[in-house]
Amino acid sequence: MKREKHIARKFMLVGRDTPFQYQEAFKSLRTNLKFLAMGKSCKKIIMTSAIPGEGKSSVSINLAVSLAEAGSKVLLIDCDLRKPALHRYLKLDKTSYKGLTHVLSGGALTDAILNMKSLNLHIIIADAIPPNPAELLGSARMKTMVEELEKHYDYIIFDTPPVSVVTDAAVLSQYADGVILVIRQNHATFDEVELAKRNLDTVHANILGAVLNDFDTKAVDKESGYYYSYNYDYDYEED
Repeated sequence: MKREKHIARKFMLVGRDTPFQYQEAFKSLRTNLKFLAMGKSCKKIIMTSAIPGEGKSSVSINLAVSLAEAGSKVLLIDCDLRKPALHRYLKLDKTSYKGLTHVLSGGALTDAILNMKSLNLHIIIADAIPPNPAELLGSARMKTMVEELEKHYDYIIFDTPPVSVVTDAAVLSQYADGVILVIRQNHATFDEVELAKRNLDTVHANILGAVLNDFDTKAVDKESGYYYSYNYDYDYEED
């Protein structure tokens, strides 16, 4: 299947001015997470995809915002230490802030947590791109950081690279309560999604479910029932 090398679409943030269906989609996702959490911990959540360009970073941001709007204390971490995107979506100059690489290299955690008051959540961006992302994410330092953070937040959302491309998300799954796979309609092939699931199963990751992104509602029989539309973006940064 031929794909665009560089997808560029307008980023939409959940809020009062966004379409009703868009808001309801994330409310539904938020509600489903809370049902999954009944009787067990489900606060540390990895967001990943099979391949680049499926919209996982924008889904991660909007899920975090939706959880924060419901009164939860939320931390969003950009764990894509190869081609980070959160700082671009949120219009942050990453050269002006310390981030995850700083912390995993021995820096102070408090220096890297940004308080995004306009979104009512905290964020750790990906700052310097290290030569060994998977090793850093699987390090004892990462484990210690997550253990400290979960004492202070209701939800921690990890935005990670595509799991069929690199091992980062699979490595991180040992510290998370579950994984959500973002799948863009007419983008990843069935085999690519199946490989992503297989990679997660290999490390015994707890797959919570999948988000169907950029869903074409015109292809749905309107008489078949209620439906939601996910029109997110993920503009995967070039080196």
